[in-house]
Amino acid sequence: MTATPLYLSRLTLRSEPAVESLMAALLPAGKTDFESDHRLIWSLFAEPGRKRDFLWRRERAGRYFVLSRRPPDPASPLFKVETKPFEPVLAAGDRLAFALRVNATVDRAGARHDVAMDLLRAHPPGARADKRFTLAEKAARAWLETRSADAGFTLEALALEGYRAVRLRRRNAEPGCLGVFDLAGRLVVTEPECFVDRLARGFGRARAFGCGLMLIRRVS
Repeated sequence: MTATPLYLSRLTLRSEPAVESLMAALLPAGKTDFESDHRLIWSLFAEPGRKRDFLWRRERAGRYFVLSRRPPDPASPLFKVETKPFEPVLAAGDRLAFALRVNATVDRAGARHDVAMDLLRAHPPGARADKRFTLAEKAARAWLETRSADAGFTLEALALEGYRAVRLRRRNAEPGCLGVFDLAGRLVVTEPECFVDRLARGFGRARAFGCGLMLIRRVS
């Protein structure tokens, strides 16, 4: 279980001309570049020898949320940093709404596939386009449900708000491709400590690239 403090931060890119010029080069308008975002967020946690101990999510251009085990650098020249302790007071039976961007995968015969493509493979290529979104939602729901008990919650409702493939450049290797699911729904907490621990560790893979952070809020 998580024992170290957690911090939730909202990061907003500064609007000074020098920062805007740099960002225009790093993050062209309309382009989703998980790798550039990744490097930007890392700049707030630069400490030699430390492993990544944070999750992040790009909410919109220039706005990010970060859940971390140490506070980000408040004196960043790039970001306005707003940080508060993340100390949710939860009890079994609490109902929460959530938003989750996740790279959900399954291993088959030594190869890793995103769960939507794994389902789509059972359909003829010509029939996949019409079924893509429906099967992606079905696959994401099944994937999250199988992990909910160990994560301290039960799934009450789920909707797929987006599904896309994101290509990643890799040094000395063929480009990689991530299946990214944007999920929204409601859950019921069953084991509060277990649930908060899972929030801190994140869901799925590609957590270094903006996946895995679940944002929560209470619902009646």
